[in-house]
Amino acid sequence: MANNYGALLTETIHPFARAGAFNTTGAIYSATVSTAGSTTFVEIEAATISLPTNAMVVEVEFGLTMGLALTVTTDSPKVTFNIKNSAETSYDTLVAFTSTTLAAIVSTTKLVDFTCYGRKTPSDGTYFDGRSTFNLQATAAANVTTSKVQGAMKQSSYVQYSYYLVG
Repeated sequence: MANNYGALLTETIHPFARAGAFNTTGAIYSATVSTAGSTTFVEIEAATISLPTNAMVVEVEFGLTMGLALTVTTDSPKVTFNIKNSAETSYDTLVAFTSTTLAAIVSTTKLVDFTCYGRKTPSDGTYFDGRSTFNLQATAAANVTTSKVQGAMKQSSYVQYSYYLVG
């Protein structure tokens, strides 16, 4: 199917853990944030994605990895990622994910990676209009107030967007 825009361009960025430091495994994480025993979601890290001038984005792919640690292994931590568009309206890219499986893989002594992948298309204008800045936010929460979740974004997390230059 022909288009009037020219070549489809793809760009991949790694917006998280930019100021992180190597650990003993060689992985780079952002600063660790604690939920401090709260069942309320706490921001682990947020990134602003600035799209190229005159870009019409047709698809955004996310590969997001958060390192998690628990203070109570019987807790089931909650994790979510969301997009906030230029109008400051927030939409979940991953609805609050709570699972006893997460508690089984998460350690109380070191960060254990939790990864999710997905794609969003801005063609309906719901998440973002494909022509402006948007924010991506990672949050975590404990499921019980007696537990704390430690979270940090991994530098290998990426955002890839495909776009046409218009105008």
